[in-house]
Formats: sequence, C-alpha cells, structure tokens
Amino acid sequence: MRWITARSVSGNEIYQLYKSEKKILTLSFNPFSNSARIEFDKEKRVFLVRKEGFLKKKIVLRNEYGVKIGELGQEHKQEFIDMNDQRFYYATRNNPGSELVLYKESIEKPVVICSLNTDNGNTSININEKSGMDVLSHSGLLIALCWYLFLPAARENEVQYTS
Repeated sequence: MRWITARSVSGNEIYQLYKSEKKILTLSFNPFSNSARIEFDKEKRVFLVRKEGFLKKKIVLRNEYGVKIGELGQEHKQEFIDMNDQRFYYATRNNPGSELVLYKESIEKPVVICSLNTDNGNTSININEKSGMDVLSHSGLLIALCWYLFLPAARENEVQYTS
C-alpha cells in the first residue's frame, strides 16, 4: 500500500491511499482546524487531531462528535496509537523513501506497510513531538490507516497488506 499526495487549491493536505493501482481511501487534512476528513467507498468520516493534557504533550483523536476514540503515545521507546481498544505500534523509515510500518507485537511481523510519494520531493514522515509542524497532519495518515483496518472489508484482506 502507498500514500500519494494530491494537489489542493483549498490549502488542505490531500493524501490518497492506493493498494496496487486502485485508490481505496482519500484523506483531506485541514491544518487550520486540525481535522482529517476520510472518504472510503460511500462512507465519509471526520476526525479531529488535538494536542491535549498538561503542556499539550498528548495527541488525542476525536470523532466528529467530539468523542475520544484514540491517542498517540510512547512506551518503552516505541510509539503507539490506541484506537478502538486496540494498541498498534508504528515506526517510520525515511531512507531512501518513506515508509510507515504499523505492527502489533514485533516490527518484523507488520500488520501493514505504507510508502509515501509526494509531488515536492519531500518524502519524510514525522509523527512525533520532535518533528515540529508535521506531527498533526501526519497523524492523520496514521488515523486513516487504522480506521481503514477496522472496516469489515479491510479485515477480510488483512494478510495481503504486508505484501
């Protein structure tokens, strides 16, 4: 699977998730409101990505109704996302291209691996506090991917994503 950036005249960051040559999901991230709009098939969802907590250190995911559905964090030097009462760990690799690796127990047994292709040549993915401004928008990629994995249609094909 791979993420491809698309051009936008609205100022939103638009990403499309492809499996082979078929587009399966579209993510539109609005950096002003920190909202991620996700479209899959005929289903559309909005997620809000917020920094919360003391000194705004936690990244919290809320649905369109304001209900907390997930959180990004770090445990034993591994970054994770909790979503739908499940914990996934993730890692990013940025040489030579970018990959987002999502796994449950071991990075050697990933649930899914996604690459990132951009028009501007910048292929780095940053989903941690040290990365600065990209953290909220790239968190949207992680949210969309996890949300997609929880869909019934995606669960049937789960084994195919790592190939």
